[in-house]
Amino acid sequence: MATTGIVNGTNLRFYMETAKIGEATSCTLNLSRETRDTLTKDTTGSWASFAPGRKSGTCDIEGLISYSTTNEKVSDIFAAFDAGTSTTMRFTTDVAGDTYYECEVIFTSITLTAGVEENATYSATATIIGAVTEGTES
Repeated sequence: MATTGIVNGTNLRFYMETAKIGEATSCTLNLSRETRDTLTKDTTGSWASFAPGRKSGTCDIEGLISYSTTNEKVSDIFAAFDAGTSTTMRFTTDVAGDTYYECEVIFTSITLTAGVEENATYSATATIIGAVTEGTES
C-alpha cells in the first residue's frame, strides 16, 4: 500500500542495480535544466527571454563505512567508479504504490573520511547519463 502523508526521509534511499546502498545516512537526487537565451533585436521590452535547454543531474550519497553490511558496500561503489562502468540507480521507498526515480549513472567522485574516534564515513557523487524515468513501485 502506498505511503500516505509526508514521506519520512529515512524511508527514501538509493538502490544500485537491485540492492540497497548500505549504511546510507543521506541521499540526494539533484536535477537541473539549462536555459537557452532567445533574446533578439526584435524582442520588445527589457526582460530577458529564455527557452528550456538540456537537463542533467547527479545522485549524491553519504553514509557510514561498514565492511560487513549485507547491502551494497563502499567497495561496490569504488569498483563501479574505478572501472568507469555505468550502473542503474533507483531513488525509492521500495513501497508498493510509491513513486520511484531511476537512471543510469557513472560515479564521478568518492570521499572516505576517518577522524580520530569518529565513525568512518563515505560520500559519493554519480553523474546521470541519459534520461531519468519516473515509475510506480509494484
